[in-house]
Amino acid sequence: MDEETRLEHQAADCRIRLLSIVFALVGLGVVMVYSASAMRATGFGCDLYFIEKQVMWLGIGVTGLLFFSLIDYRWLKKLWPFALVLTMGLLVAVRVPGIGTKVNGAYRWLRMGGQTMQPSELAKVLLVIAFAGILSRHEKMKFWKHTLPMLVLTGLFVGMIAIEPDLGTSALVLTVLVSVLIAAGAKIWHLIVVGIFALPPAVFVSYSKLAHVQTRVQAWLQGNTDGTGYQITMSKLALGSGGLWGVGLGKGPAKLYYLPEAHTDFILAIIGQELGLVGTLVVVGLFLALAFEGFRLAARTRDRFGALLTTGIMTIFTVQSLFNIAVVTASVPPKGIALPFISFGGSGLCVALAGVGIMVSVSRFGWQESQEEDYISVDCEVTHEHPSCAF
Repeated sequence: MDEETRLEHQAADCRIRLLSIVFALVGLGVVMVYSASAMRATGFGCDLYFIEKQVMWLGIGVTGLLFFSLIDYRWLKKLWPFALVLTMGLLVAVRVPGIGTKVNGAYRWLRMGGQTMQPSELAKVLLVIAFAGILSRHEKMKFWKHTLPMLVLTGLFVGMIAIEPDLGTSALVLTVLVSVLIAAGAKIWHLIVVGIFALPPAVFVSYSKLAHVQTRVQAWLQGNTDGTGYQITMSKLALGSGGLWGVGLGKGPAKLYYLPEAHTDFILAIIGQELGLVGTLVVVGLFLALAFEGFRLAARTRDRFGALLTTGIMTIFTVQSLFNIAVVTASVPPKGIALPFISFGGSGLCVALAGVGIMVSVSRFGWQESQEEDYISVDCEVTHEHPSCAF
């Protein structure tokens, strides 16, 4: 077996493992969304109200997955300016009266044709595409020419999401974009120095100016059982009451209006109660397996753009799942972060499946020698090497 054939077989095996893990998570999500939402759905006249919507969004998401998996991902590299402009437009649109929708004091949604979408979900992948497209054009990273301008751009978009306000998603986007910078070759000590100067003022302003942030942090620190602390308390009770094997699928009492957001942000607590510690560990194991396969794909990809793209998308899934698990287990203050592929929600599910499609495309074409024009080195010299990201 020659080298090219071996690489092609490895890529095919990677696709099978990635898709198997993702559809295992999605399948579990469909079952648990129905279990967690059936009682609440009766208020809409049918216990299938939420699951019908989830299945509809799943169909759209799978269509997006198939589309992106069948085309060569490398055409996305040329769209990085469009990705930046579209992200900016979406994040501005949420503040426009008549377009943006205010819910619970936050401008995070756009209403279109009777449906709502959360632009920040799409912005996560668009920004990864944009950053991968920009950074793949340079062989090395210099602080003043590349790292600092990209950090300023990162701060701009993170700030726009934070003022919605949505501090959880802004923290996620910051983590994802910094991971892409590191994968592109930015020096970690440069990032640490900038972080020392930039993060403390941002945290101080967020805590001092946003009352809901103070309330949530204090409830988390003090262990309050009322107000915001009630949600944390009920989440821990649901997880703990499941024991090793759980009380049984569909039999968990926490979803009967005791635990707010049971079918969205806190669906893992319902899994813990109904499927027990074993079910919870299966979910964690699936996300760990997904991270392993995704980052290994990034490391093996010959094309620099594909490696950066996969790194960013995989970081979204990994960090978002960690955030959600940390919130549900009361390890961090509560924040509206959904569990990828499992929580109820259209924007998140569709964008996540499209991201998987892009990763599948990378596995199909990223092992091939790049046929694109040579990227520009930092010294404006032409090079004929196309290194992958270093991990």
